[in-house]
Amino acid sequence: MEMQSIDEFIESILNDKGITDVEPDVRNELKAEMQQRLTDQINKAAIMQLSEEKAAELAEKVNDPNFTDEQMTEFMQNSGINLAEVALDTMLKFRSFYLGTGA
Repeated sequence: MEMQSIDEFIESILNDKGITDVEPDVRNELKAEMQQRLTDQINKAAIMQLSEEKAAELAEKVNDPNFTDEQMTEFMQNSGINLAEVALDTMLKFRSFYLGTGA
């Protein structure tokens, strides 16, 4: 998931929610918070999809101080889960939560 598409996604939620008349720095801070929450939720959802074996392997890797974000991304992409599907599902739930439109 590209940061630009997440940025646009958050922007559309704020617009749909009617949050358009706040100071730019307040809006930017709100967007940054929402982006962090969404990213965290996508990461958690992806990790929950891992097999026990892959989860154990990941647990070992994250304890290594030399394990980079790029290596994490590569590990998740090669883990056998559909990251795009996990991200989309999480984004839909996130949007529903913020807009109060259901689950």
